[in-house]
Amino acid sequence: MNCALKVNNVSKKAKDFQILHNVSFELEKGEIVGLIGPNGAGKTSIMKILVGLTRNYTGEVDLTAVKDIGCMIETPNFYPYSTGYQNLMYFAGLNGVGKQKVEELLKLLGLWDAAHKNVKTYSLGMRQRLGIAQALLKNPDVLVLDEPTNGLDPEGIYEVREYIRKIAGENHITVLISSHLLGELEKMCDRAIILKKGRIIQFMDFHDKNRKHTEYVIESPDPQEVRKILQENGYPVTSQHQQKLRIQIRPEQKQDVAKLLAARQAVVTGLYETGETLEDTFLELMKD
Repeated sequence: MNCALKVNNVSKKAKDFQILHNVSFELEKGEIVGLIGPNGAGKTSIMKILVGLTRNYTGEVDLTAVKDIGCMIETPNFYPYSTGYQNLMYFAGLNGVGKQKVEELLKLLGLWDAAHKNVKTYSLGMRQRLGIAQALLKNPDVLVLDEPTNGLDPEGIYEVREYIRKIAGENHITVLISSHLLGELEKMCDRAIILKKGRIIQFMDFHDKNRKHTEYVIESPDPQEVRKILQENGYPVTSQHQQKLRIQIRPEQKQDVAKLLAARQAVVTGLYETGETLEDTFLELMKD
């Protein structure tokens, strides 16, 4: 896959509060990436920077490979006494888009049968899908969605998830999506970026079936020394939380790592393969 956009060492400060600290990541074309973190972690700030709603930051956002970005940040607003079709036609006019694109999106998002009903009669899930349709009007190659399943019932969550997967797969759109529903993100996303207090503390890959590396946890009362030894010998640490470090190695390298740490007299109280869900990992990383 090719890179769709790059974020490099982006930081943001509001008065004396540091909102983002040297955030760096890349999004590949056609993938769905979850942006995860507790309230105040910086998720919405990153999204607003990507779509140009915030310009007061340091670092670099490389959008040279991006034609257009569509976004739905916070709950979408529509004219309640106009139909879904009329609402989309209004926004299409603002974006220089014609009737054909509006009809195509209403069909794509499963709203064709309700196209000529007033939006006030729509369920929350239908309004969320109409918001996604609005975000897709200009044929963006990147779609940024902030909490698109917020407040939905299980059926609405399923609908939105399936349509996001559909547009990413069929239209090769890169999707960056935030949500507190970790189980849903794990079903929907290819990867996840986990944020805490404005910093990226973990990347997770969900669907790489052919990956040759496995993630292991190393527990030690002296994690800094263990980290130093590992990095000096070419074993990059993917994350560190309190006395636990994570590394990605081939299964046959586990014994080599154990021997290396023993030879350097590092105290290790645990070395094991991780098998956690996204929720398990998130809760562990959020501990103080």
